Amino acid sequence: MSEVHEAGGHEDRVLTPQQNAMWRRENRGDVQGKTREEKLAHRKQQREKLEALSEPEREALRKEMQAKWDALPAEEQQKITEKLSRANEDKAGRKAKKGKEKKRALRAKRKAKKGKGGADDE
Repeated sequence: MSEVHEAGGHEDRVLTPQQNAMWRRENRGDVQGKTREEKLAHRKQQREKLEALSEPEREALRKEMQAKWDALPAEEQQKITEKLSRANEDKAGRKAKKGKEKKRALRAKRKAKKGKGGADDE
């Protein structure tokens, strides 16, 4: 089990981020040349396939993907790890940005209400 799993995060995750990268790498040929909607549908189907695996099948898949990860050269592992880190940072930034945008929209809405209320009183 990965450090993330042991730390109490992402318990529902079937594969660790590194194992997932190997899984995606194996299946990336399936989506080449497809539309965005087809790619999304394929990802959803793959996710459902992973979630439907029995525990022994999951364990076998984890071992297989970990073995493939371990077989990669150190430079390749480093590239993938950096890419995963950047993706996580981008995702965190987008979430924070969405939160800020929501707050701005709420403030603007409140200001508009105050402005309308003050104009009606005169």
